[in-house]
Parts: sequence; C-alpha cells; structure tokens
Amino acid sequence: QHSNLCDVARKFGFEKTLGFQRPLADFRNTKYMLIFGWNPLSATKWAHLPRILLDGLANGAKLVLVDPRCSETAEKALQYGGRWLAIKPGTDGALALALANVIIGEKLYDATFVANWTVGFTEFAALVATKTPEWAAPITGISATTIRTVARELATTKPAVVDAWSGPGQHMNGAEGSRAIAALAGLIGQVDKPGTLVLPGRKGPAFTVPAAPSPLPARVDRQNSTQYPFAHSSGVYVEAREAMITGHPYMPRAAIFVMQNFVFSVPNTAKSLQALNNLELIVSVDTHLSETAQMADYVMPGTTYLERYELLPQWVTFPVVALRQPVVPPLFGQKPEYEFVKDLALALGHNVYPFNVSYETFMDDALKAGLGFGLADLKAKPGATWIGEGTKYNKYLTTGFATPSKKFEFSSSQMKDKGLNPLPDYVPTEDGPTSAYPLHIINWKEALHTHSRTMNNRWLMEFHGENELWINIDKARTLGIGDGDMVTVENQYGKARARAKVTRRIHPDVVGMVHGFGHWAAGQIAQGKGTNDGQFVPGKAERICGMGAHKDGAMRVYK
Repeated sequence: QHSNLCDVARKFGFEKTLGFQRPLADFRNTKYMLIFGWNPLSATKWAHLPRILLDGLANGAKLVLVDPRCSETAEKALQYGGRWLAIKPGTDGALALALANVIIGEKLYDATFVANWTVGFTEFAALVATKTPEWAAPITGISATTIRTVARELATTKPAVVDAWSGPGQHMNGAEGSRAIAALAGLIGQVDKPGTLVLPGRKGPAFTVPAAPSPLPARVDRQNSTQYPFAHSSGVYVEAREAMITGHPYMPRAAIFVMQNFVFSVPNTAKSLQALNNLELIVSVDTHLSETAQMADYVMPGTTYLERYELLPQWVTFPVVALRQPVVPPLFGQKPEYEFVKDLALALGHNVYPFNVSYETFMDDALKAGLGFGLADLKAKPGATWIGEGTKYNKYLTTGFATPSKKFEFSSSQMKDKGLNPLPDYVPTEDGPTSAYPLHIINWKEALHTHSRTMNNRWLMEFHGENELWINIDKARTLGIGDGDMVTVENQYGKARARAKVTRRIHPDVVGMVHGFGHWAAGQIAQGKGTNDGQFVPGKAERICGMGAHKDGAMRVYK
C-alpha cells in the first residue's frame, strides 16, 4: 500500500483527535467550508467529490481554501464569493491555532459540545491563548484581519466543515498540523452532523491475515521504533531506503515492488536510485517498464482494473461494498497481482490460509465473515454492489468517539503516553528557503493524470503533456523570466530544466509543479516530458508519523 506517501499525517491527526482516520466532509449540505491544502475539484480522490462540492456552492455555501497555490478549487471559491488564503507552505498548523485563539477568546465555540463531548479543552485554550492572529500573520503570510474574519465566519455559520488532506501533512510538522486543524471541528461542534465532518458508517469484508513466522527481525524501516512513535502500518519508506544505502539496522538484499514506481514515488530520486543499486535482487510487477522496473532483475507484467477481481468498500458516508470483476482475462496470460503474491508465498513454504486457497474462495470467506453473504450473492446484486443502511449521524451520542476517553480529544492521552506533547503545538517545518535557495518548492496532483502512472497515455498527454513550473508574476519579473521561458531549477539535490508558467495564482515565495512528469522510462510517450519534482526534496520522514515529506524543499530558479 502507498499510504506512507499519501495521507498518513492526515490519518494520524484526525484519529488522535476524533477517533477516525478518514472522516468525510459533507460538502453538499454545508453552509461553510474551510479546506486546508486540498484541491477536491482536480486532485479527485473519488469521482463523486467535485459534484458534491459544487452542489454545496450552488446551495449558497461559502468556501475558504488554504493553499500556497490558487488551485481549481480556490478559483471556484473566489468565483462564489469565498476566499483563497495564500499560505506559506508548512504553516497550516499555525493558522489553525490562531483561528482557535479567536474562537475561544471571543467565546464563539460550541460550549455544549465542548463541555459534554471533549477532553483537554482547558489545556488547549491555554496553549492557544498566545497564538494570536498577530503571532500567526508573519508565520503564515495571512493578515491578522483576515484570520479574525475567517474565525468568526467559521464559528458562527452552521453547519460548517473543516477539512484537510495530503497538502499540509506532507511536511516535517504535518502530524501536529493535522491535529490542530482537526481540533477546529471539535471547537465549533461540527462533527457527525449533516453538513459537517461525518464519521462514515463502514461495514465490509473481514479479511484474514496469516500470522507472521516467529521470530521476525527488527523492521528495516524503523516502523516500530521510538524514532517514529506513531508510524502507520504501511511503513516508513524513506527509512527502508536508508537501510538499503547505509546497511543500518541491517542491509536488505532483495525488494519486490508491486504496482509501485519506487524511484519516482519516494521523495529524493537520487537516493532511491542509490538504494536500488545496492540490492542483489529486484522484482517489479507493473503495467509499464517504469524507472523502477528498468532496474529490476525480473519484471512481471501487471494487470489493469479491467483484468482482475477486487472487493471495494467505497469511501462514502454509508456502508457499501462493490465487486470489481475482470472484463477480459489478463492480456499476456499473466496472473493478477494477488495470484503472484499467493504463488510466491507458497513457493517460500507458507502453505497457510489464505495463500492455499483460490482468491475467489478468499473473497467469499471475507464477505461471509463480514457481511453474512458470499461472492455469488454479491455478483447477483445490481451492479455487483451491496448498499447497507443510509448515512447515520450523531453516532457518538450512543457509542462515543473511538478514542481512549471516548470523547473528542484536544489533548491526546496517547501522545502523552509516548512522552510527547499531548497538545497540537506549532513547530516550524524543515528545509525551507535559504539565501542560496530562496523559493519554496511544492507539488500537487491534477485530474488529468494519476500520480506518475498516466504519462504514457497519448490522449492524456495531448491534454497536458508537460508540467510547467508555476512562478509568481512579480517574482518572475524580478528574475527576468517570461511566461513560457525555459528555466533552470536547482538545489543541492538536483538540477533540471522546466518551462515557466508565470501567474498570479501562486505565493510570491513559492514555485511548484504537477507531480509525476520527467520520466526517462515508462514508455516512449512519457519519456522526456516535463520535470521530475521528486528530485528536489531531501527525502525525509515526518517526525511523528513517518509520512514522506514531499513538500519540504527549496530551490533557485534562473533563465
């Protein structure tokens, strides 16, 4: 799984605060949206999201989008009378604490919810007492007047949604920033009600995972170490890579990558190449001869979604499970990825369930254990999709929140138990601009492409075949750079050429580009198009949860 490279910090922040990793925003029924570092209209996680958000705006909701770049969603906010807050990268937590300062100081918080359903409010209020808008303004680049206005609007408009996704989390302070953002939802009591941040009612298959052979060596990625006290189960990718380079805690000898372009996905491309060159055996299972597959000893053709089965619990607010079914058999006679993994396990001597049964049997067992019906029953349903009861709200009134206290936690007992600050204080991120490299570099996703996987698709590349370097119009003028000019982008980690996109839609001290371009492999169409953004970042992991820090880096740009 790729969680470590995506939204681990977001999961951490919301789970430690309200007990659920992925609450979902009810944009359609809200009256106020405050979104940190997420572009739902283009970085489309689920196909239904854009319509839901646009319905909310059409119904009169106000949208405030916090992002260094005026994204498609920020542009839509301005069109509907909302706001784009052009924040300095990595300072979202400071803004959230300043908003809390105003809401608490002016007694605009939901006193009933806070009194009955939260813990740690007194300590949190003491923390934010000094986090005034005047304190946050020079840190975030957002004026104190604007911070006060947004805080008052957020607290007095009901229902309201506070949400964030990967943008704020992909910094070295992402975990605590996510907690500070999540705290705002509890402060205004806008949780698990229509038009707020909803805790999905999820039911699905019950998958059986075989017990690991014992004893196991220490994890090579330090996932269970004190260095990353709340590392996600997906692991700490950059630490696994460090082990391949340094041999500490020990030297891995082989790696198998299944639908993972390790070279392009893990921040700091040069380190990824160095790490793979140290291995004795590399196996890549992929649909393209990617940069990682090029370095492999064995390349196994992967499958597309049209060639395999999958059980899909959908990310909506009510329980749904759909069955993805193969439309055609794998085109090259290869086995789907799950069969590859199953056969590999059997060849290694792990003749245990579920490796020793067919995948269809495994899905049948999982459905019966989790939902009480089998694979044949799911296939027989319209669209091979089971839909449970509708969305239920205010579930915490009977079950409490899934936290140790069963309440919304401004102060986390789990953090305290690990010797960490139980309150979501602001700590500056790392590797920002310097005199040598004065511009912060960020990246983002767009609807036309998926990660780095679609750059060999001729039709999509006709729409967008190059990721331009966005640079603020005033900054470009001082550097003598015009729109469309070829420029050099450079820092201590990498140097490359890029085409400048001169615009007012990005913070003056920030440059950025769409992630996933700049291939030298992955097919003839993909090769040589655009610039690889991953080469310019240090390649560190977030301090608490181990999230890959994709958006901490700085560079200089010249014509």
